[in-house]
Formats: sequence, C-alpha cells, structure tokens
Amino acid sequence: MNTHPDESLPPEPVAKRLVLIVDDNADNLQVLAGHLTEAGYEVLAANNGARALALVSNRKPDLILLDIQMPGMDGFAVCRKLKGDPEMADIPVIFITAARTDTNDVLEGFQLGAVDYVTKPFKSLELLARVRTHVDLKLARDLILDYNRRLRNLSAHLQKTNTAKNRFLGIVSHDIRGAFSNVISVSRMLTDGTPMPAAESSGFLSDIGIEAEHMMTLAENLLNLEVIERQDVQPASERVETRALLDFVFQSHQLATRAKQITILLESDGTPLRGDLTSCRQVLTNLVSNAVKYSPKGSTIWVTAKRDETDGSLVRLAVRDQGPGLSTDDQKKLFTPYTRLTSKATASEHSVGLGLSIVKLMTEAMGGRVICESTLGEGAVFAAVLPAWTE
Repeated sequence: MNTHPDESLPPEPVAKRLVLIVDDNADNLQVLAGHLTEAGYEVLAANNGARALALVSNRKPDLILLDIQMPGMDGFAVCRKLKGDPEMADIPVIFITAARTDTNDVLEGFQLGAVDYVTKPFKSLELLARVRTHVDLKLARDLILDYNRRLRNLSAHLQKTNTAKNRFLGIVSHDIRGAFSNVISVSRMLTDGTPMPAAESSGFLSDIGIEAEHMMTLAENLLNLEVIERQDVQPASERVETRALLDFVFQSHQLATRAKQITILLESDGTPLRGDLTSCRQVLTNLVSNAVKYSPKGSTIWVTAKRDETDGSLVRLAVRDQGPGLSTDDQKKLFTPYTRLTSKATASEHSVGLGLSIVKLMTEAMGGRVICESTLGEGAVFAAVLPAWTE
C-alpha cells in the first residue's frame, strides 16, 4: 500500500470518537489505525465482514471505514446488513476502494447508503478530513435528534401538566359550585319572610359558616400554583375523626335531604383514619350528594364509618342508597370524568359527571381505593377504603 509520510496532519482536539476499520489487509489496518489514533480517534479493527458486524452489535461506532474488496462477505454485503438494521442504519460508512474502481461500484456504494469513499493508495490529509467531516456531521445529527427527543418529552410533560391542571380546576370548581349552592339555598330560606325559631336559624347560619370555611380551603388549594405544576394534589397525612366527618357531611346535606324528604342515618364505630381532612370531606360529600341525587323521595341513605371487617388496618367510609342502582355498563365507566350514566337524577338535579372521578382521585391520593357494589333496581353502595390511624 502506498502512503505519503511527508503529509502529516497535526492532531486536532476532538472528543474521543470511535471509528471502525474493516479491511482484510493487515498492513492497511495498521496504517489506518495509526493515522486515526494520532488524530485523536478511538479505533476498532476487523479483518472480515462477519467480525465487523459482531463488533458493531456490541458497540456502536461513530463511523465505519469499509473496504469493498474482501473475500467472503465483501464491503457491499456488510453495508447492506448494516443499513437493514434500524439500530445500525444511521452509522456513516465510508468505502475504501482501489484506485481504478469501476464507477458503477462507487454508485452502488452510494445507493446502499454510504456517505463517501476514499481510494487506495490514499492521502492521509484527505482521509482524515473526510473522516472528521462525517464524524462531525453524525455528531450534529445526534445532537439534533437528542434535542428533538427532549423537545418531545418537554411537550409531553407540558401536556401532562396542563391536563393535571384542568383536572384539578374541574375538581375544585365542582366542589365550590356545590358549596355555593348550599349557601344560596340557606340564605334564601333565612330571608324569605317565613318565621323560623331562633335555634333553627342559628343552625342554618352555622351551616353557612361551615360551607364558607370549606370553600376557603378549596380556594387556597386552587391558588396554590406550585401544587398544580407538580401535577397532583398532595394530601396531608393527619388524624381524621370519623364521627366528626359524618356530622359535617350530614349538616351540609340537610337542605337537599329535607327537600326530597330523605332520611340520612349515620353510624360510626369511632375508628379514626389517616388522611387529609379536606379531601375526606370532599370524598364523603360527593358520595352522599350522589346518593341524594339519585334517591327517590322519602327514601333512606345510610352513611357509615367503620373498621374494615376483612382488614383491621383499614377504615371503610360507605354510603348506601335506595336509588335505581347501576347497570354493568355504567359500572365500567363510573369514575371517568364528565361521563353521563343512564340513571337519571330523581329531581332533575344538575350533574357534570365529575363527582365520582373526584372521589377516586382523592381517595387514591390518600392511599386508598374506591368500591362500588350495585345491582340494577336495588340501589348502590359506594365505599372509600382508607388507612386507619395507628398512632
């Protein structure tokens, strides 16, 4: 092989890029490896096509210098294998050809996906310039691909954040709507001119205060942009007294149950649970509101808070009604936001299809799960199963 020792190229500071040389001639491998190593490249060498493919499958090079004329598997066959593998297809290939190689061979090399070719005997300056050009192009292409990947990930993250924000806003607006509705109903009752005992009016004023406090808590969560940006609502882990929880829910539904002559029966064994008080109120309020909405006039709703019979480390908050029950199809889509069920509210109450999805989201955020048991025509039982307080 003819070389030109008078043409030397000063090593240029480059990152350690890996170049694979494939040639059946040991002298060629030695000379090429010497020039590339001196220029700052890391070098692998293979003396046949099979060995080259094995090396590439083990460690992906930044560029391959590939001799066309080799016994057995020639350079074209090697290139065809590389370009047919999605994991290797983007590796730039420079063919090494004889000085008098047929033009058709060069064209075939390009058609197979080669990026360039050099002829033997080669000039080291030309060889290294071509290697550097295509290694740099691959580096630039890799950077662009990485940038696009990061951009896609960022876009997906922003979409997820926006979805979480909309979900959170839907949750809070749903609960604030309900609280305002109760406050408006009480205020109308107090101002409609109908005589009312002082004790009863005082109780209604107390209800307004409870609802206002609940709305204030929800508003604080709504304004907490940091919570929204984290894509979730981080619940507290505190002792929640179940008797007080049931009393709160009972008081907040007095107007709705009175209007439909519904009786709410409360039962608690006093077992406290571990959770977030506001979230627990939201969960149980939505379950009871749902039961009231679908219960017929004069019926009964049972609200219980008891230690789970099968697992003493859990507390079961359950609401049982005498409504129309749920079909199998409705039960499959119960907790999907904005889903309308086939059952209709018994007094044409407004529904946006968010209540049960809120229950599921809040319960799972507190480490619990939601259960539904229902037979069409026989009412329904909804339960939020949460960890019991153990300290």
